[in-house]
Amino acid sequence: MEPTHTTPSEKVDVTEAHTEHARHHHYRELHVVPIEEEAVQDALVVFITCFAVMAQVFVVVAAGSVIAFIIRDLGDAALAGWIIQGPLLMQAVLSPIIGRLSDVLNRKYLAAVPPLLAFVGAIISARATNMKTLVGGGILIGTTLSTISIVQSIPSEILPLKYRPIAQGLAGMGGTVGGLRGGWRWIFWLQAILHALTTIGLFLFYWPPKNKEYPRMSLFDYFWACDPIGSALFIGGATLTILGLDWAGEWKGRADGLVAHAFFRTNMNFALSTFAFAVEGWMFYSAVNSVVPQIVLNLGFASDSWHISVRQLSFQCVILMAPLFISLYATRFKDLKNPLLVTFTLFLVVCILYATIRPSWNSVQIGINVIAGLGQAGPLTLLPACIQYTAPHAFLSTATGMAFSARAIGGAMGSAVLNAIVEGRLSSHYASAVGSAAVAAGLPEGSVGDLLEALAAGEQGKEINGATPGVWAAAVGESHWQYAYAYRLAWSSIIPFTVAALVAVFFLRDVKNLMTEKVEATLEKDPTISDPESRK
Repeated sequence: MEPTHTTPSEKVDVTEAHTEHARHHHYRELHVVPIEEEAVQDALVVFITCFAVMAQVFVVVAAGSVIAFIIRDLGDAALAGWIIQGPLLMQAVLSPIIGRLSDVLNRKYLAAVPPLLAFVGAIISARATNMKTLVGGGILIGTTLSTISIVQSIPSEILPLKYRPIAQGLAGMGGTVGGLRGGWRWIFWLQAILHALTTIGLFLFYWPPKNKEYPRMSLFDYFWACDPIGSALFIGGATLTILGLDWAGEWKGRADGLVAHAFFRTNMNFALSTFAFAVEGWMFYSAVNSVVPQIVLNLGFASDSWHISVRQLSFQCVILMAPLFISLYATRFKDLKNPLLVTFTLFLVVCILYATIRPSWNSVQIGINVIAGLGQAGPLTLLPACIQYTAPHAFLSTATGMAFSARAIGGAMGSAVLNAIVEGRLSSHYASAVGSAAVAAGLPEGSVGDLLEALAAGEQGKEINGATPGVWAAAVGESHWQYAYAYRLAWSSIIPFTVAALVAVFFLRDVKNLMTEKVEATLEKDPTISDPESRK
């Protein structure tokens, strides 16, 4: 009997038949998830990431808004700035590196584990009896902020490209809910709950597909992919810069580096958007989040944290809803640039108004809050999308991490600078001006020190030798004006940066051609793959 020979074409037919048989075999082995269930899964993951953003925003917004009351309870005002700067420093130095690792490794565990450290930090902060312990707990809490590069990337990669503005808008709305606050110790207990729920949600429901751009690599390859030289220089530089402000490209290595060359191949959108995002961080974290509540307290618009929070609803309610309408407009007309120009212009108006703030502007300040909410909503919603459109999928979290690192650096620097401006003006003018006003109203000079201490402790009207109602009225009125002068200087310093951000946005190139139906990392499972490793 002669052996049977097959032609090349017959071999191809046999191979295809074998492949088809294997494919059907895998279909029988796997549970095929209905499309309706897949849609619910995608929606659930987007919700969890928005929840994670809410928890992260709560970290820096809630505590920062009640700094004045924390100082009253714990003292050590010199360290108070680190309540904001500590967590932001962690975000600034770690976000790009965590983002890069998540691009080459796995997003799930890098997003789910840091909130556990934040959970511990929140408990430490809630039980703090001194400022150093509170700041130390904040450093631990800040580790979860580094995952912003991941939780902001997940919705963008599981939804079609054209919906990136909506994805960022939903995340921004989640962050705004995180900004609703009151009290101070309960803030950290609530943080502990939010971080724990974030970890549980990501572990249970987020199952990213196997990484296609980066196959399994050695430990050294993962280490080298994070550009260790550039990362070390970036961490050291950012840390020293922030420390320097608070206290008054390398020559060899990887070819692409931590800030990948791919971000700059088409246009300058990455650089322009990142700069504008840093300015937005400077405005929000240092001015809106920290200075505005102090304006409300120290100009006499409200006297306790609850009423300050109620007044801030005029900002929070606007910024809660505005991202939805802005993102819908941007998606419908494929236009990110014009909404950014409008909203940055609105924020320039806010800066000018606060640069002329007066103690009599009790009602006017609420109106300024409304304008500020509109102005803040645009950059927070659209700039992350602009930055993500500059990055190939293999660098999506890296780009997002660099963006939020720039925002955190802007916020930390702004907090240091504005704090220096306000404290510098008050230290050189406040005591002498308020004391003189009180003495002119009849207060004995020997009682000036006691009166100033009472004002610092929020004990207006306290019984002090020679302090009549007329003396208190004169002292409190002058105190309001001295704080107004200090806050005017702080807000005036932001105006040039806001103008520079407007110029940067003006030169952005449109991204209409990128807003397509393409999905870069669908969570739908490939029925031809039965490898359980694909779900890791």
